[in-house]
Amino acid sequence: MDLHTAGGRADGMVGYTLCSTPESPVWGQDQGAIDDAYEMFLSDTYIDIATLPPCGECLRVAELLTDPDTAPPLHHSIWPEVEARSTGDGIRGLLNTDIVTGAPNGRRAAVHLLTFTSVPDQPGFGDLVRVVQVEWDWGDDVLMGWVTDWAAVIDFAAAAGVPDRDRQMIAVAASLDGGPPVSLESAVVFVGDPAAARRVIEAVAIATGHGDRWELTERSTPSTHT
Repeated sequence: MDLHTAGGRADGMVGYTLCSTPESPVWGQDQGAIDDAYEMFLSDTYIDIATLPPCGECLRVAELLTDPDTAPPLHHSIWPEVEARSTGDGIRGLLNTDIVTGAPNGRRAAVHLLTFTSVPDQPGFGDLVRVVQVEWDWGDDVLMGWVTDWAAVIDFAAAAGVPDRDRQMIAVAASLDGGPPVSLESAVVFVGDPAAARRVIEAVAIATGHGDRWELTERSTPSTHT
């Protein structure tokens, strides 16, 4: 789609724009790469984009402008935040990005526990994560997310098909991030699950603001001789 205008930059953008397709949606940074190449006269070095045939989306737009009643429907790309919340790993990525960009200690500790469980992998959990897009570092847009209602997460975990261990860890996570308080004596009982116990100890250290000061060292349990 050629954006070159007779009046030059004063009348609008000069250059070419990428076309979005269902297989390859286009976001702002992608368009920026095309703009930079055009301004630096590099486009003809790699490919003459003026000779490229119009994509299917452009053709649909043209048909829509010609006859709106018979034109095929336009492609609607999935917004990045929706796509990111569609998988457990995507949700974990959103939560961890929030940590990297300066989340408070309580939330850091809670995420340390939440991401260890299988709760983010359950269908519908993404609806409990608030996602925002912010400008970060060199002006790049990043997506981050956090839980806003821990009571709802506890209820979600209770109804989901997850191990009891995960439900216990969610309860502790909620209490560390301002959610419903929990009795540690009853919630933190992970007999035979040293990985979960270690995670809880790390989370408590993170909540105190000293999570990067100590490192846990696992050692074998001494055998008992009779």
